[in-house]
Amino acid sequence: MPSSTHQALLLWAARKMARDGFAIAGYEGESPQGGIWNLLPPPPTVGRVRPDAWGCDRTGARIAFAEAKTAADIDTDHTREQLRAFARVRSGPTGTTAVLYLAIPRSAAPALDRVLAELGLVGARELVRVHVPDILLEDVA
Repeated sequence: MPSSTHQALLLWAARKMARDGFAIAGYEGESPQGGIWNLLPPPPTVGRVRPDAWGCDRTGARIAFAEAKTAADIDTDHTREQLRAFARVRSGPTGTTAVLYLAIPRSAAPALDRVLAELGLVGARELVRVHVPDILLEDVA
């Protein structure tokens, strides 16, 4: 069962995806203020891992994944496996790399920097970091 902080972070990632033109097609669990996204089916499995949300652009040519990571979830083998898997996914007809939205508490940015460096993903164009101010997560924990 995802924590309330995790679900709040997921909502931030999904909102950014939607603002960037992706239609959310799958959403894991329920988030306060998640609205219709709370009614969507869970995202499909990619390899051995599942994203927290996924969607495609209006043309269907590009796909995107969303991951929410609490501070304790960043420096784990599971997160590394997820990031590796999602970084390898290519969008259908265009063959472009899928976009990955990654929402974290702002204070956890240095930990994420270390993990991304280890995986060779620092500065990856398809990685969209969503740093949520910690103060906005305090009331949901």
